[in-house]
Amino acid sequence: MSAAPPPSGGPSLFVIALTDDLFLTPRLEDAVRRVGGRLLLVDRPESLGAAGPPSRRSVPLTEPLDGPDASLLRRLVEDRPALLLVDTVCTGIPWARWIQVLKTSAATRRIPVAAFGPHVGKENLALAREMGADHVLPRGQLQAWLSRFLAEAVEHRAAAAVELGCDRAMSEAAQRGVVLVQAGEYFEAHEALEQAWMAEHGRGGDVYRALVQVAVLYLQITRDNYRGAIKMLLRMRQWLDPLPERCRGVDVAALRRNLEALQAELEARGPQDIHEFDRGLLRPIPLVSSDG
Repeated sequence: MSAAPPPSGGPSLFVIALTDDLFLTPRLEDAVRRVGGRLLLVDRPESLGAAGPPSRRSVPLTEPLDGPDASLLRRLVEDRPALLLVDTVCTGIPWARWIQVLKTSAATRRIPVAAFGPHVGKENLALAREMGADHVLPRGQLQAWLSRFLAEAVEHRAAAAVELGCDRAMSEAAQRGVVLVQAGEYFEAHEALEQAWMAEHGRGGDVYRALVQVAVLYLQITRDNYRGAIKMLLRMRQWLDPLPERCRGVDVAALRRNLEALQAELEARGPQDIHEFDRGLLRPIPLVSSDG
């Protein structure tokens, strides 16, 4: 886990565009640059480390953990793009499958996907919608739509930092959940932390939601469930990564470091040797000291 803490001034927008259209590229770059963002152009699967035939998902409609689709998912979890643009006439990318994978995986389904294409390619646009794209639009509308989307995304990120309310105290329900985690009562901890998360409104519960998934992660490891543990590590990133280094009394920076060590050990063991996992890495939730 290589979690990047968000800058205090707000993270820059990162956009990935799946396209090989050289005439469109400068316009996309200009739109993203105007909001201080970054654009990654992808015209072949190798650019995202996702080349090759897909592996069958052992559990449909959940995160793939093997093959190129798993590599794609891990890359997008790591990069956390604000938007994935999909050119439906880009033949070098298996875009329909990729949209479906991302939109049926809890770790990535919140990443907005916008598919675009020519009017004459209505079948492709319909397929993109069927696979789960959030926005489907003709190429002629792309530029105006993209400018609006990016401007709104910048405003949303600025508001989200306030909504997190990280300077507020930890709720009583969350405190009970943390005590249970520290005691190794992971199932009960996940229930208490879920109550804390559900009691919040908007982004205010994100830190508690991350802690819910930490508790479930620990529970999966104690049950020798390798695949379940890996999925939790993937899913929690969307809640944990945007948090500042301290939030609601949680030392988020230390928690990230703990989870990095845990993930390294878990992946080194693999599914065959998870029973030998070092349980000492199931560390207590790190809290901010009263004098810190």
